[in-house]
Amino acid sequence: MTDLRTPSRRLLLAAAFAAVSAPAFAASGKKEKKEGEGQALDPTYKLGSMSIPLIAGGRIVNYVFVAMTLKLASGAEVGSFKDQEPVLRDAIVRAAYKTPFTRTDTWKEVDGPRLTGFVLSQCNTLFGKGKVASVEIVKQIPRQQLMPPKAGAAKAGGGGPLNP
Repeated sequence: MTDLRTPSRRLLLAAAFAAVSAPAFAASGKKEKKEGEGQALDPTYKLGSMSIPLIAGGRIVNYVFVAMTLKLASGAEVGSFKDQEPVLRDAIVRAAYKTPFTRTDTWKEVDGPRLTGFVLSQCNTLFGKGKVASVEIVKQIPRQQLMPPKAGAAKAGGGGPLNP
């Protein structure tokens, strides 16, 4: 049995953690009060990262992992977006295979304006018109760092990673 006068290792670790984290918690509390005094920020909904295929010449040449943020209109409830997110993600991936979001100059990024336009139109269908103000691509990470396709090779169907 341990002596009651000697502090346990758990108590010492808890005290050390509390001492180190106390300034961080105090600073975050002050920051929230300052933000709350000003104008309320527009609500946003972050879509999880999804893999978008890039297709050229009928073949998948790369995948790009894309993270997007939906900027909601004021008064829109975030809860309804959580329920419909799988349907939205499914529609995006299906469209990426049917009419690819591939840029003509690079295989490292998706065609941003086409993708955000499609997502916005799907949001209007799923959630109601005007619920989503805009769509922003936050991050794009290509699976492979491929060189941009050459104009002649892309037309001939050669030069891609699957068809050298």
